[in-house]
Amino acid sequence: MGHYSAFQISHAATQAAALNAERLSVRILFLAALLCLYGNAHASNTIQICIGDFPPYNSRSLPKNGPVIEIATEAFRRSGYQMQFKFMPWARILKEGEHGQCGILGIWRNTERDLIFEYSQPIVKQELGFFARRGSQYQLGNKKVLESLSIGAERSSYLPPILNNPLLHFDLASSLHTNLLKLAKERVDIAYGNKAAGLYMINTDPNLQNIEWQSPGLEIKETYLAFAKIHPEKKALLKAFNRGLNSMKADGSYKKILNAAKL
Repeated sequence: MGHYSAFQISHAATQAAALNAERLSVRILFLAALLCLYGNAHASNTIQICIGDFPPYNSRSLPKNGPVIEIATEAFRRSGYQMQFKFMPWARILKEGEHGQCGILGIWRNTERDLIFEYSQPIVKQELGFFARRGSQYQLGNKKVLESLSIGAERSSYLPPILNNPLLHFDLASSLHTNLLKLAKERVDIAYGNKAAGLYMINTDPNLQNIEWQSPGLEIKETYLAFAKIHPEKKALLKAFNRGLNSMKADGSYKKILNAAKL
């Protein structure tokens, strides 16, 4: 074997250390790149959804945040997506949805919205109609009878065609719950609103026990998941959601969730 000077040995050691450091740096960069790719892939499969607090359909106070969120979460999961949702006021939901910042869950269709959004298959149906005090015997299908009554209605709410009558007397309030309280106190004759929402309030508020739903209802509205037409992934996301929803309907889990919520 040859003989090496202290300088040569020191220089070789320095080179070896530098090589090891370089290899370590390459490994670290490689791992960082993998983590970045994994994170991006995971993020691309996460869907942002905006939704209102509207029991018994969706609410922070309900198990699993309500049946609509439970259905949507599972439908997306079956198609490989994770749904993240934010509760917010309706005006903000529409604003963020229109700008493509989130999908809107539980939206009704109308001519104006159809210009802005694309929709999933219908998710749940909502029935609209009247509530009255127990024992009331109003002939609500009679136009003249309706014109003689004081009708509690939510300010700026949708009205079915039968209620677009200038001879009707509306007493407006900020919410269905307020109108039901007015009805219970005989400040209005009937109250107009969502059947399931009103029955939920009646079942949870002891001050509303003298109120009942009036059959038949006036109109049934279907609710949807919607993405703005400017959303770059709208078609893929709606297709994925519909695929998951159809799977749930096929195996009975969709109906099971709605039955558990009494919808």
